[in-house]
Amino acid sequence: MGIIDLIQRLFGSFDPMAYEAPVGIPSPDEPRTLELYKFDTCPFCIRVMRVVDKTGVDVTYRDTRGDSAASDFLFEQTGRTTVPCMFIDGVPMFESADISKWLLAYHARTME
Repeated sequence: MGIIDLIQRLFGSFDPMAYEAPVGIPSPDEPRTLELYKFDTCPFCIRVMRVVDKTGVDVTYRDTRGDSAASDFLFEQTGRTTVPCMFIDGVPMFESADISKWLLAYHARTME
């Protein structure tokens, strides 16, 4: 499945060039440092990791089940232990669909 097929499957007619990041979230228009807090059996995390794999975006993974320091950091920074959570230049973003859309826009704007 190609990146266009993935976009259509997940979001229908999503246009990554028209995407606007939610208020407070860095825009996907320039290179960013990305860290994804996840655990491997979380279906929503798997959805995000699939987008990362298909796009080739450079994301550092932090496993909250296998690394207590990662879990502690996530809670200290957000007051939550919910995954997936992607830190974009230190700013947390939750919700797999929102993270996936951000990643697809980032890929389209900075990597193609």
